[in-house]
Amino acid sequence: MIKENVKIDTGNIVTYRRSKETNDILCFSHANGFCGQVYTELLNKIDSSYEVITYDMRGHGETDLIADSRKLKSWYTFRDDLEQLVQKHNVPVTLSGHSMGGTASLLLALSKPKLVKKLILIDPVILPLRYIISYKLLQIVNLAHLASPLSKNALIRRNLWKSEAEAHKYFSSKPLFKNISEKIITDYVQYGLKKNDQNEYVLKCDPRWESACFKLTSHEVWFDLKKINIPIKIILTPNSVVCNVTSQNRIKKLNPQTEICFIDETSHMLPLEKTEDVASEINNFLA
Repeated sequence: MIKENVKIDTGNIVTYRRSKETNDILCFSHANGFCGQVYTELLNKIDSSYEVITYDMRGHGETDLIADSRKLKSWYTFRDDLEQLVQKHNVPVTLSGHSMGGTASLLLALSKPKLVKKLILIDPVILPLRYIISYKLLQIVNLAHLASPLSKNALIRRNLWKSEAEAHKYFSSKPLFKNISEKIITDYVQYGLKKNDQNEYVLKCDPRWESACFKLTSHEVWFDLKKINIPIKIILTPNSVVCNVTSQNRIKKLNPQTEICFIDETSHMLPLEKTEDVASEINNFLA
């Protein structure tokens, strides 16, 4: 993929584009803690008639936008970055994304529907309102960490390796990566880590930033959902935690044309576990 720096108001977003340039554009947003090129295996399987663009979100990969974990208050930050990226094109684009990236894509479609042609969301974080309200109350009394173990775990995760080989061995042993191919784990190590001043390897996404992202919920996803007329497809793992049955039913009620499908024998990491199956669902929707 062709690497390009795209200048926006507050800095540069690093993008990765498949060489073909057309008016059929799919822009893909990655999950928290990852980066755009980790999804290369999936994106290379997208319909070849599309120009496919991915990028490193704020605080991730090589994008140099300011990422102060103390000041991150909303996932609207990622929506606004994506909006500036999409506005560089003169035509509506198809937005796709995994987890937090899917939620950011939905937030942009809700606020600026004229920029978006279609939405393809892969296990997006769309939590029931009752959970969000309870979580907000916990935040007020400084007990949000009890409902967000991912945020706590991100702060204490290992963040130093002597070599890429050591890092690859470490990640290969983690449950999160157990059903992910060695090639994709290699991409994660190559594109998600960098050398520090001591010539050792650390994560490009600062664990404090990853933790701050995990602390947030996005009740805004329920705003205006019934008002937009954009084709939506949601690809889920069975028994999804981040977009559960309650959320699925509410989405279908507010936006009946939404198509929801499931990829069997997957986890939240489904776009990296079953790239062929996920790409097939995406391509069917693009056709």
